[in-house]
Amino acid sequence: MEQNHLFTDTKGKIRQADPQDYERVAGFLTQNIRIHRHLDWFTALEWLGEQPFLLETNENQILAMLCAAKENPETSWIRAFGIRKTIPNKIHWQRLLSKAIQTLRETGTHEMASLAIEPWYEDLLTTSGFSHQQDVVVLELDKHLMPSKRSRMFRIRSMQPEDLRRVQEIDRLAFPPLWQNSLNALGKAYQQNGIATVAEDNDNIVGYQISTTMTIYGHLARLAVHPDFQRQGIAYALVSDLMQSFDNLEMWRVTVNTQSDNLASLNLYHSLGFKLTGEKIPVFTLSLD
Repeated sequence: MEQNHLFTDTKGKIRQADPQDYERVAGFLTQNIRIHRHLDWFTALEWLGEQPFLLETNENQILAMLCAAKENPETSWIRAFGIRKTIPNKIHWQRLLSKAIQTLRETGTHEMASLAIEPWYEDLLTTSGFSHQQDVVVLELDKHLMPSKRSRMFRIRSMQPEDLRRVQEIDRLAFPPLWQNSLNALGKAYQQNGIATVAEDNDNIVGYQISTTMTIYGHLARLAVHPDFQRQGIAYALVSDLMQSFDNLEMWRVTVNTQSDNLASLNLYHSLGFKLTGEKIPVFTLSLD
């Protein structure tokens, strides 16, 4: 049986993980560890093979791991950080973080970001030079929808797999690098159990939404409109159509997340009957330039 006390204050070797480490990393994740997991569509194990996904090992045992796989050429999110509870957080965190930053700089990445879900992890971020950028806030539908305000008619239809490249193009144009989704991420979101639709103008996709459903709970996960077509009621139309679908499915609770400083999104959701719940997750960033 493994003797956990042997790892106290131990420094190991740091190396890049690869898919052949699947079983070892899977086993590590089930052990007595502190773990930060990013809120996205992928499990930590699905990032194996991406860089940087770093393991610190000692005598063939994993002490800690850090995955900071890139979402796009400019931005990396910390997808997971795990460490044994028997060793000090900050020493091993800093060793792995320094190596990850070096790897990302070599590939031209400008920014690293992370959600701070747990206090112990937020402390690691703040003591490592990360700055509090904004919060992810949660809103919940609190009343019946108001009549649509759109001044033009846009065709709304179900999203198809062949739409994803155009959807990703719209996503890239609609959001700053920190909040852009890759084609793989959007494809993963599309595969979830839920409702995905696009808005068309003369057969040209100009906006989209992807949502998830679970029993009596619906969540609007992603919404974007091409910049050339914003402020024309497309987002309102997409969300209104989605809310009607949720109503048909007898969803009891409908939620959406957005950034605390995204006033356009907040105003849209407020106009549709959403109210802030008070739930929020801090977002921290670190410049790599």
